Formats: sequence, C-alpha cells, structure tokens
Amino acid sequence: MRLQRINISTPELDKQENDWWNTNCDLIETIWANSFELQMAIRAHYLNRMKAFFMKDAKKLPLQILEVGCGTGWVCRLVADENFHVLGTDFSASQIQKAKEQAIRFKKDQFCKYELADASTFSKEYDGVVIHALLHHLSTQELDTFFAEFGKLKKGTKVFMYEPVCFEPNNKTVFVEKILNRIILHYRKKALENVENTKSVNQELLKKWNSIDQQATENGWYISPKEVPFYEDEIKNYLDKYCNIIDHYVVNKTDLEVAQKMTLHDINQPDAK
Repeated sequence: MRLQRINISTPELDKQENDWWNTNCDLIETIWANSFELQMAIRAHYLNRMKAFFMKDAKKLPLQILEVGCGTGWVCRLVADENFHVLGTDFSASQIQKAKEQAIRFKKDQFCKYELADASTFSKEYDGVVIHALLHHLSTQELDTFFAEFGKLKKGTKVFMYEPVCFEPNNKTVFVEKILNRIILHYRKKALENVENTKSVNQELLKKWNSIDQQATENGWYISPKEVPFYEDEIKNYLDKYCNIIDHYVVNKTDLEVAQKMTLHDINQPDAK
C-alpha cells in the first residue's frame, strides 16, 4: 500500500488516475456518496455547517461557490439552492457527465453547473471555494502548483476543505478523549458486526469493490493510483502559508465506514446500525 506521497507524477500515472475515475464512476458514486438517505445521515451535519460558514455575513445572494474536484457532484448538490449556486469542476469526463445527470435527477440543475477542468484551473472571483477529498490525489509537485494558484484567490475568499487525515499517536490526549475514543470504537465494531450479520449482500457490488481492492493491492496503491491520505501536520503546513484557519474539526470518524458497509449489504436507510 502506498503511504508516501508521490513527488513528481508522470503522464502515464496521470492517465492511470484519470482512467481509474472514468472507469469506476458509478461505483464510487454508490460507495462514497451512498443512497440519498445515508448521505443525509452521515454528510448533512458537516455540509450544513459548511453552508452556514459561507452564508454568514454574505453581502449578496445567491452566493457563487466553486467546487474544485467535484466528482459526481453530490457534495454541494446536497446543499445547493436558490441562494447557494455551485460550479463544479473535475478532470474526469465521466464524473462530470454523471454530475450533470444527478443534478437533473434531484432537480438541482438550476443551481448546479459542471465543467471539465484541471484542478489548478479555477477562477479567482468566487464567493467561496469547496475542496472536498481532492488534494490527497495530487503529487507534491502538483500540490505546489495548486497552492500557487490557490494563493491568488482574492483576499477574503472563504474556503471549506475536507480531507482524509491520519493522526499521529499523541501521548498528550486527555483522559476523557481517550475514554470517548474507546466508546466510539466499541460501537463502531458493534455496528459493523450488525451489518455483517444481515443476510442480504449485494454480490455484484461487493465483487466490483473487491476488484478495486485487489487492483490496489497488486499495484501497491492506497485505493486509486495516486491517492495518499495526509498526516494532519502535513496538510496544515500547506494551509498555514495561504489561509487564516478559522476552525478545524473531525467528521466521519467511523460513520462513513459503517455506511459503506451498509451499502455493500443493500441497506440504504439509516437505522440503529
């Protein structure tokens, strides 16, 4: 499994990454976005918080929000409305096409538009920028290029960023937090066991997911060809150069994993699990 960030990507590796996203478009929508009901259960709490952050002290409406690396568009589509307009960009043609189709399906196409674009190509004139689980797919060189462009955003532009992060062991963790973490992990284990014990398994979906896992194992990838999660301080070092960080917090510590397991078992409604 790849744990070290790629310093400099190659055209071949870039093509592998693009092909991977184009090929697995529908599967990724199913596994990561989940059903609409599961989306609302595990995503709405922090996406509504994101929206409130952008809406606070807004001088004009609707806000014009740019989502870089939007994938199939489900992130901002969940909160888009007449006051919150979104332009999503992505490098994958299949993802952009899926985003357009889903916007129509959920009657959000009036508020959500999508374009094929490179991650470092974005306008400087938006009210806010959303970057959701994109940066850990970039090489060190690409991150430098990205943040060089990012740094040109007009002063005062609000940015919301979500990234998978690995935490270094911390001996300074307070006692109460250690206890809470043990409780959380206990219920996570129970929830996963409950899902595993259900009789229904979507064999076709499980086969596709196992195929991705096997491909990653054989090639030494994390999941996709270029993907490597950040350590907390690693991404903070980038952001400190360009941003005034107002707040940072943990979301989806366990619930995303449980929801993905539920999806594999054809459980599409949130419940006690």
